[in-house]
Amino acid sequence: MRMGPRIISVFIIAAACLSVCGQASGFGNKILVVVNDEVVTQADLDVALTPLTNELKKEFSGDELKAKIEEMRNEMLNQMVENKLILQEAKRRGVVVVESEIDERLKDVEMRFPSTSDFSNEVEKVGLTIAILRARYKEQLMMDKLVTHEVKDKVVVTPAEISDYYSKHKEEIRAPESVHLKNIMIRFDEATTEPLAKQKADDVYRLIKEGRDFSDLAKLYSQGAKAEEGGDLGFVSRGQMREEFDKVIFALTPGEACPPIKTDTGYYIFKVEEKKDAYLQPLSEVRDDVENVIFREKAQERYKEWIDKLKRDAFIQFK
Repeated sequence: MRMGPRIISVFIIAAACLSVCGQASGFGNKILVVVNDEVVTQADLDVALTPLTNELKKEFSGDELKAKIEEMRNEMLNQMVENKLILQEAKRRGVVVVESEIDERLKDVEMRFPSTSDFSNEVEKVGLTIAILRARYKEQLMMDKLVTHEVKDKVVVTPAEISDYYSKHKEEIRAPESVHLKNIMIRFDEATTEPLAKQKADDVYRLIKEGRDFSDLAKLYSQGAKAEEGGDLGFVSRGQMREEFDKVIFALTPGEACPPIKTDTGYYIFKVEEKKDAYLQPLSEVRDDVENVIFREKAQERYKEWIDKLKRDAFIQFK
């Protein structure tokens, strides 16, 4: 699924500006941190934070918003210091990034836009150029390579660790109760008022009760996900759906459909085809997942040890 331009613009700015210095003097030039022979300024932090705080403002307000922004500010500033250290170390070690690698990174971001022109327009809109973006991605690739070499490549997960983790976390590994679910969604908006949508949903539910095939009705009337596939959502675990849906869905018996459920956007009718009880997944089924969990934990620990050493060996002064 393609990400929308608004979300992508946040991605571009955050990705490009975390390691930027001195690119936006118009935002102010107060020095916040000295990292060896480089600095992080208020301008750097403002440029990196702006798109992210704009997103926060859509979800929070008042004191909660202030607290969230302050928390993000501290996290971002610390991340920028760490990125400085990693990039400095990568340059000192002569980490090489070739143009084709930058091309690939840039293409990966561009592919998330509807078109090349949309991508270029968004880059320009957030005050960057393709040249600046390429330079930033080069730095990020240098950092990625060094972190991979110093952290990921040195993490080893043994079979014994996997077995031990499995035996100690069986409750967490249990597959939750799930149902094979189908749905029909009747939307209400300016074109279809809520009473009309309710009448249509009630009519569809009556047809279901009369024995009409649920999948056929979904193809004909549903405006929701997977309508063309008969509204088939596959297996859904408890907790994946909204709480009010869960309560209804998991009370249904196989073959049963529920009366229309009203939400703020429309009416939903669910049918349960099959139920599966919670069960402990055998190690053979979850080995890769367990290995990935252990790998991430060990990698995080190793990264912290490595970055802490870089900090100890560096000159860092917060102003």
